[in-house]
Amino acid sequence: MKKVFSGRNKVIAAALAAVLLMSPAEFSQGTLTVRADDNTQASVQNKIGKPFITDISNEYKGLKISWRAASGATGYYIFRKQKKSNPYELIATVSSDTLSYIDGDAMKEGGIYTYMIKGFDNDTVSEESESKTATRFPISKVKLKVKYAQSSARKMQKMINDFRTGKDTWLWNANNTQKVYTQGIGKLAYDYNLEKLAMIRAAEIAIKFNHERPNGKPCFSVLSDTGYNFKYAGENIAYGYKTAAKAFDAFLEMNNYYSGQGHRRNMLSTNYNVCAIGHCKVNGVHYWVQLFAFTEDDSDYTKTISTTKNVTMYVSSDDLTSYKKTLKALGAKVEDYAPSRVTWGEIEASKKFATLNYTKSVGATGYEIYRSTSKKNGYKKIVTVTNQQKLVYVDKKLARKRKYYYYIVPYRMAHDEKVYGKKSEIKMIKTN
Repeated sequence: MKKVFSGRNKVIAAALAAVLLMSPAEFSQGTLTVRADDNTQASVQNKIGKPFITDISNEYKGLKISWRAASGATGYYIFRKQKKSNPYELIATVSSDTLSYIDGDAMKEGGIYTYMIKGFDNDTVSEESESKTATRFPISKVKLKVKYAQSSARKMQKMINDFRTGKDTWLWNANNTQKVYTQGIGKLAYDYNLEKLAMIRAAEIAIKFNHERPNGKPCFSVLSDTGYNFKYAGENIAYGYKTAAKAFDAFLEMNNYYSGQGHRRNMLSTNYNVCAIGHCKVNGVHYWVQLFAFTEDDSDYTKTISTTKNVTMYVSSDDLTSYKKTLKALGAKVEDYAPSRVTWGEIEASKKFATLNYTKSVGATGYEIYRSTSKKNGYKKIVTVTNQQKLVYVDKKLARKRKYYYYIVPYRMAHDEKVYGKKSEIKMIKTN
């Protein structure tokens, strides 16, 4: 089967549409500290603007909160809660050049998290931002072997430019009554930075043939997430065509009316000044991506890639469930983000019991505690703890004057399976 697809209209055999985006803001990160109930606004209450949360997105390492800069702020306090009745908990402080934060502790599958931000400058704190709520779903890391053939992909640039500067640059009008010819639209430069992103998208459509990426984000997030500077962007995708010429012929849509000429409109659009093409072969099937953009950034020539590469991409929980058979058939390896390692707090021993204190593991939903009377072997799980507030366990009914060895393994649930973090250091106690 062969398909081409662009935009939001999908028809078996051929379909497409153009999408234009304004360039998104870039993000960075930093740190600071304050009490959760600190609402000091005293003298200069209007000096600091009120922050505004623009987006909360699901990422591999947690929920990513992004916000708009507040005037006068030298930093921001980030607060979170999981129940409406609960008070906000301060989870992070960041400097003013930071406009996003990944909450690595927001890893509960289906968990509902509400965030609020305050700006500050020394002792002066802004009003609370409007709260924003998001639901966490796991994002899995998928590693896939992909055979790239970029030498054939780059041949398509000349086909696109010959088309744009030729005599067949017509499009049907919206009611299919007249062919409208474009003139003087010029050639598109080949953008080698954009080509890297087209190659990523070519691998992604082997998993999910759609303008939504496997991680649940729109296709153009491949540009914004990597810092590509653009004003407008467009995408055409296709699979099943073995050569650039055959794929390009499908994108031409010569025999289609207006609703079926989305790919054609993308190739003839005056909104763009650059293009790039990605071409790969996965499990015997060819995948093609045309990316178009308007950018003011130049790019330098890079060598063509015509080899097999290990590609890492991210897949949302819904798509992972839907595409498990596909992933297995493609020989893909799936990984889920593990919680952080536990460190020990104070440990106390008495005659017949031990009190074990430990630190919270970021991202964990539970802890498995193991014990042995030998440091090197013989460990058995003695309990699974799911309480995230009380990080202490009392091991009772121990023998007197014996050495006991412990370690803890944190875990979180993803896709109904436990994802384990690294085990803690081994800790020894001796009963009295």
